[in-house]
Amino acid sequence: MGSMRSAWSVLLGGALSLVGSAALQAEPPPSAASAIPASNRPRQTKPPARPAASSAEARIRRLFDAVVADDPALAEGVFFPRDAFLLVKGIRDPGRYYDQLNARFIADIHALHRRLPGLAQARFVRFDLAQRGGFVKEGEEANRLPYWAARHSFLVYETGGQTVRVEVRVLITWDDQWYVIHLNEFR
Repeated sequence: MGSMRSAWSVLLGGALSLVGSAALQAEPPPSAASAIPASNRPRQTKPPARPAASSAEARIRRLFDAVVADDPALAEGVFFPRDAFLLVKGIRDPGRYYDQLNARFIADIHALHRRLPGLAQARFVRFDLAQRGGFVKEGEEANRLPYWAARHSFLVYETGGQTVRVEVRVLITWDDQWYVIHLNEFR
C-alpha cells in the first residue's frame, strides 16, 4: 500500500504504520470457509455483481453523525467487520493490522470533527460511491479472499448555504455490503 495523496478538502495529519506482510496463505482455515459469502469466495472465474451504493448510505449517515457529535461510537458497524478482515487478509497477524486500521478510523473521526466547517448546522445531503476501484482478486493487496473496492467516494453535507464534500478514501465489500476501511489517506 503505497502512499497516496489525499483529496480531502480538509487535510488530516497522522501516520499509520503498516504491518509487514508475509506470504499469502492459499485458503482460509476450513472451519471459516462456511462463513465466507459467495461473493467473497476464492477462485472465482468472474467478479460477482457490484453491490449497490444504497448498502453504504445508512452507514455513511452514521459516520456523518459520529463526526458531527465527535463520538466514534455512533459509527458502530461502519468500519469493516473484524471477523471478515481476519478471513480476507493473508498477512502475518491480521488482527494487529486491523486494530491499527480501526484506531486510525477512530482518530480520523475526531480529526474531522475538529477540522470540518459548520458542523453545528450541518445537514447530511448524500453519499457518492465512487466507481473508481474495482474487483480486488485474491492474491492482490495481500488478500486471500476477493472483494469489491471503491476509492475516493464522497460524503456531501450542507452548512450555512455551503456544500461541503468530504472524501471517504476506501470502502470494501463483505457479501453485498459496503464498509469503510480507510477514512482518509493511508501510508
